[in-house]
Order: sequence, then C-alpha cells, then structure tokens
Amino acid sequence: MSAEDAPRTCWCGHPKLEPYSDEYRVCRACGTLLSRAPASGEGTLYAGDYWYRRQTDHHGLPDIRSRARLDLPERCTHWLKHLLERRLPPARVLEVGCAHGGYSALLRWSGFEVTATEMSPAGIQLARELFGIDALAGPVETLDLPAASFDVIILNDVLEHLPRPLETIRACAALLSSDGFFVIQTPEYKEHLSHKDLVAAGDLFLKHMENNNDEHLYLFSRRSVGRLFAEVNLPVVDFLEPVYAYDQFLTASRAKLARNHEDAIVSALAAAPTGRLVLALLDKAAESRDRWWAIQRLEEKLPSS
Repeated sequence: MSAEDAPRTCWCGHPKLEPYSDEYRVCRACGTLLSRAPASGEGTLYAGDYWYRRQTDHHGLPDIRSRARLDLPERCTHWLKHLLERRLPPARVLEVGCAHGGYSALLRWSGFEVTATEMSPAGIQLARELFGIDALAGPVETLDLPAASFDVIILNDVLEHLPRPLETIRACAALLSSDGFFVIQTPEYKEHLSHKDLVAAGDLFLKHMENNNDEHLYLFSRRSVGRLFAEVNLPVVDFLEPVYAYDQFLTASRAKLARNHEDAIVSALAAAPTGRLVLALLDKAAESRDRWWAIQRLEEKLPSS
C-alpha cells in the first residue's frame, strides 16, 4: 500500500480510529470525523472545475455566480456583523479561501485592509472579475506573508477541506498579531449522534458527509475544534450563532475578546461612503431576519387548519 492510499490519520495524532459510516471513521480521543477517501486526490480537486460543474451537478447548489449575489445579503452580512462586534476597521484581515470574493469585498468596503487567498484558479479569476479581489494563489503555508501581520484571520467553509488542518492552522497562527484572532465557520459534528441517528432524523449534516468525503476530509466537533486551537496557543474559543444550524461559527483567540457597542460600529462604518453602503446592507439584513422570526412566531401560535 502506497503512502497516498494508506488510511488517513487523525490530525491530533491518536492512532486508534473507529468505524462511523461507509465514508468516515471517528477519533474518539478528540472528537473528529475523518474521511476514508484516499489522500491521492488531495490538492487536485480545486484545480479543476470545482466552482462550476461540481457545485451544480454534484451538490445541486446554485452556480458560483448566483451564489456571489445570494451570499452578500445573507451569509456575508451575518459574518460581518459578528466581526464588527469584535474588531472595528481599520484592521488587517486575511481571508483564507475567499471563493467568489464577495466577503473580502464587503470587508474592504467596510474599511478593513484585506488580503485574500484561494486554491481554485477559477475562483481567483471570478473574485477578480466580480469584486476586484486579487487573491493570492495556493495554500497559505506556501505564501510569503510576514509574521504577526494580521489582526483577524478568517476561514469560512475551509477547515473541513484542509488535508493537514493542524499544520495550516499553526501556519496561520504565526501570522496573527499579539491580540489577533481567528473567525471560523465549519460543519459541526455532534459527538452524541451516531450515523444511524443522523439518517433516522434526516439530519442536514449528512449533506456534508454522503458523496462528499473527497472534499470534507475532517469534520470537527466543538470539542475537537477547541483542542485544535489550544494546540496553537489560542485557547479561548467562543461559539457564535451560525447562519445554518448544521454549522458551527466561532472565534479563537489568546484572551477573551471585548465587544464593541453598536454606536462604535456605526461611527466606524459611517467614516467612509462605502461604509455607509455597508450599513444600509446590514440594516436590510437585520430587517429581513426580524421579519422571518416574526413570521415563525406567528405561525407557531396559529391553530392548524
């Protein structure tokens, strides 16, 4: 058996793994699901037509150009709201895996100094075309970025794709300033649920597993993601409200992060014309969320017909 075809080992180094499903094994020591897919395809998936044919044909998702428009008023505003509560512009931000570039653009419009990276050549081209984002190509470990040069490092829907998550997170941690922190979104493996439980409930987390294990190489629980960041001396992990219930959304830092008051956020954004546009976008996103929750509450109180 070649090294590429050998079973994947856990990032935490624990040697004993147990069966979980046909496509994943589980490390009980740290609480991580590990893909059974061979390592031979790592690094090649995102060099092809990942953002186009695979997203639509394989996953049944809108094409990347549609998602560039859909993400801005939903996911990107959600992420930005939570970031602004913890760090105001100007600050230096690194987005690892920027995809279509919409969030990097929104951060830039808000007044942040943004550097973006992306593995997919098609993604790099699209980010430049749609949002004027010139992303750096390749894994962050290979890029010539100065140590301690970023205040915030963002990995949204990236951690689960990393073939060597501890190495990548360690390389990123070296790029953080002394009071810098990570912002992470990644699927949440709930350790108390077996694969049989997920199937019985029709849990949406299955979408991250079934026919997807060549992409999602490691699926983290809250316990394992906490251990991952403790390994790089960022022990304070704060779990925030995710956009979707099957995800976990969090910050990881050396010390507890202070919260910014709404007035300070408004003042920081209102300092520039593009920031005022961002404020309007955040206001509309909040209005939409409030209306959705009001409808949900009303429907719960209405008698069934």
